[in-house]
Amino acid sequence: NTPCSVVPNRGSIMARIVLALTLLSLLCLPGLARPTPSPEDSTQPAEDSTKPAEKEATAEPKPSKKDLAKQALSRATEAHKEALEHADGAIKKLEAFIHLLDDHADAKTAAAGLEESAQKHIARRGEKAENSFQGRLGTLAKSGSSGGSKAVAAATKKANRAAKDVEHSAGDDKAKAMREQRKHIQKATKEYANTLASEAHEGARAAVKAAYALERAERHAGVKEDVYERALDRNTRIGEGMEDQAKDLQDKADDKIEKYFDTLEGRSEPLEDDAREEAAKHLAEERGAVRGATKQAGEEAEKVRMAAKKAAAEAKAEAKASKGKEASDAAEPTESAQKAKDDTKAADGASPDGANAGGASGPSAFAAA
Repeated sequence: NTPCSVVPNRGSIMARIVLALTLLSLLCLPGLARPTPSPEDSTQPAEDSTKPAEKEATAEPKPSKKDLAKQALSRATEAHKEALEHADGAIKKLEAFIHLLDDHADAKTAAAGLEESAQKHIARRGEKAENSFQGRLGTLAKSGSSGGSKAVAAATKKANRAAKDVEHSAGDDKAKAMREQRKHIQKATKEYANTLASEAHEGARAAVKAAYALERAERHAGVKEDVYERALDRNTRIGEGMEDQAKDLQDKADDKIEKYFDTLEGRSEPLEDDAREEAAKHLAEERGAVRGATKQAGEEAEKVRMAAKKAAAEAKAEAKASKGKEASDAAEPTESAQKAKDDTKAADGASPDGANAGGASGPSAFAAA
């Protein structure tokens, strides 16, 4: 447990520091505990049946100026004592806080705690990015059978973008969460140290102020001048010394906080680099899956294209064959009529009339020759 988990992780060392020192302040501050009223205090006073004359006889005499001065001195003495105790308690709380920084400044463990906290912080976002990638990859795998090469290219682009989102979440987002938590914790730790230092400063100043009030009360009470002057000198030196001590402790706390978080940053940065490197490896794996799905979808799209081309060629051939048959069927009557005509002409040429009409032929022709 270290100061690094004060805000992101409940039950952290910083939360316990705040609680412990708060309890310590309650124990150190005088006058906070109020006595429980006794039954006698809560009862109503009985009706005073003393006669006026008896009251006058029993009435206490009015205190003199000397008595009043002694009472004021007693109150000033008690107030100065309480102021010193309060200032001393505030300084001890600041010292205890610095001691805790010394005892629990395990930067390596703190850095591991930051990494774990950052991982929890981005877990939901990373899960959402991974689910989105798997969905895009599934769409890509189906794009070949449901669309052409353009559909495959569009699905590939979306899948690659989803893979990049996963890498960004696991790498850059995680590193960013670690940095932000570290800065937030450092700020909260410094603010708490400043609060303790301010309390110590105010307590010391109050002790100096109470010392002067005590000096006045002693002077009015008739204390010898050399006595109250020596007391004032001693008390003011104590209060001013507390102020100087509070300032020194504040500087010491600031230095320790700065040094601690510089060390924590040095421990955290390699873990941030590891997160980015791991995310880059995961991105390479997912892009490999995208390439495989793209290849499979492209092959499927090519099959679909070839099947469509084949079907189109068959349809074209079938249409051509059908057209040729129709033309053949239309030409058959014309050929029959021409053949019949030719047959008729042949028959006319073989008859006697046909011979006369056509000129000399046969034996007569040869005779004439």
